[in-house]
Amino acid sequence: MSTLGRSASAVAAAIVAGVAVGVLARILMRLTTVAAAGDAGFSWSGSAGIVTLYVVAMIPGAVAAAVARRGVAVALATAGSIFLCVPAVGVASEEVGDLGDLGTARTVAVAVLGGAVFATLVVLPVVTFRFARRFGAVPRPGATPVAPVAAP
Repeated sequence: MSTLGRSASAVAAAIVAGVAVGVLARILMRLTTVAAAGDAGFSWSGSAGIVTLYVVAMIPGAVAAAVARRGVAVALATAGSIFLCVPAVGVASEEVGDLGDLGTARTVAVAVLGGAVFATLVVLPVVTFRFARRFGAVPRPGATPVAPVAAP
């Protein structure tokens, strides 16, 4: 596969992983808000923004996995996840607010669900690289290239 083909496969992998993990994160964010006795409604523009951020943050790491050394790809994907921490903290503080009036069970639920939201930021690069491998952007570890068969 050409470099352009591998790069396109890597972008597709970042899109699929970003959408899948971003939707999961958005659901967890909403559950966290509900546990904190907040509004149970969804904002479609907010949801689309979160998913878009998850996708965009993984594109550089995925493309680097297809065309550069593994260390560069890991560094870029990690930087993307760290970048996502900033809006995640902002959304969490806006959505959850003050937890002083909650009972113990609700406080524990908010903590567990909030932790799960941040866990998606750790899982996102792993899922992206797995999709990149599955889509053919990155060869599997230990795979040997297939030599062309000589014509008789």
